[in-house]
Amino acid sequence: MPTLFDTYQVDPGRYNEIFAADGSVHPHWHRFASTLQTMTAGQMQERADLVAQQIHENGVTYNVYADPQGVNRPWRLGPVPNLIPAEQWQVLADGIAQRATLLNAMLGDIYGEQQLISNGLIPAELIYGHTNFLRPCLGIKPPHNTFLHVYAADVARDAKGQWWIMADRTQTPSGAGYALENRQIIARAFPELYRQLKVQSLTDYFLILRQTLARLAPNSGEQPLMVLLTPGRFNETYFEHIYLARHLGIPLVEGYDLTVRNSVVYLKTLNGLKREIGRASC
Repeated sequence: MPTLFDTYQVDPGRYNEIFAADGSVHPHWHRFASTLQTMTAGQMQERADLVAQQIHENGVTYNVYADPQGVNRPWRLGPVPNLIPAEQWQVLADGIAQRATLLNAMLGDIYGEQQLISNGLIPAELIYGHTNFLRPCLGIKPPHNTFLHVYAADVARDAKGQWWIMADRTQTPSGAGYALENRQIIARAFPELYRQLKVQSLTDYFLILRQTLARLAPNSGEQPLMVLLTPGRFNETYFEHIYLARHLGIPLVEGYDLTVRNSVVYLKTLNGLKREIGRASC
């Protein structure tokens, strides 16, 4: 019986996530590849249709500005996930955490003593000429010296399978909500494999994110009122804003939902103003 891999062509100039250079299957792919080899094209199409149906029913969208499809463009997700062995992922995770620590220290210096500039390691015009440099924040001392609250990195492999950082995302990067939704949809498409492969949970990330927001909020002896600030429904990742707010259990607000009284930010509610002392922006 023909399999899904019969006509699959491996490009020798690129790293292949499933097949090694000699044509064998990478060890961590054995179980999933065995399942794919037993499936017909029709059965695989059924899984792909299930994924598309879940995206439609869950309202997963990604808006592209000036796109002829307009807003609420359906999110695109293939039924076959990318598998990374735990030991390999840990090396990657440790490297990204180290990079985040470095970038946080750099931000602390840029808005503090600016030794990187005075020692000639960073050109002054690169900082002062950047449109996102906030001069009023010079000398600011955030809680726990945490300048970088959420960080993401674009990663890719070279032809030998080595991971490389392609770009740093430090300006409230999107993607966490989509990653969780992707995981849940693929788990429904391959429920048996999902359990057998013992996929690492993403729950800890969202727990830590909520704890971080609470820890960084000014503490005046009251329960922090945390909100997620969104530009609105025309933003390209508005679905994720809704998704994260629900998952974190915090209100999703726009600018007009907030007001400032005596240098204090308040959230407008039907029951009056509530003091806001914790906020994540998207």
